[in-house]
Amino acid sequence: MTTYVNAPVHDLLIRIKNAYMARKTIVDWVVYSTFKVDVLNLLKQYQFIKNFDIIEEKDSPKKFLKIELKKVVNPVDDIPHVKFFSKPSRPWYVGYKELKLVAGGKGIGVISTNQGLMATHVAHEKKIGGELIAEIY
Repeated sequence: MTTYVNAPVHDLLIRIKNAYMARKTIVDWVVYSTFKVDVLNLLKQYQFIKNFDIIEEKDSPKKFLKIELKKVVNPVDDIPHVKFFSKPSRPWYVGYKELKLVAGGKGIGVISTNQGLMATHVAHEKKIGGELIAEIY
């Protein structure tokens, strides 16, 4: 069932966006990784998703993620837009001075820093740069 994905975080964000576009409320069987959990915690904190669970199979060491999405009421506001910066072949590093508000403060940027994964506005306040992964608004 699982396939190898070259850019796992890109795959995660696109699956969430596609589920919102298809008006689904659940995204399941996403292959587990701690980095994906960090991204999902950030999305949950800024209310882009409702919740997520880690599912462990009985006879297998593999873990999966089940993501619960908010119900789409207004498609213009409720369906997130995703803009990617870093790719596996070309990481996109930025200094804190280059970090701007995303969509006038409506969205978040996801940045991987030496202090962990955080929103870009938080990294700007802490004066930390890092690898800019994506913007979600």
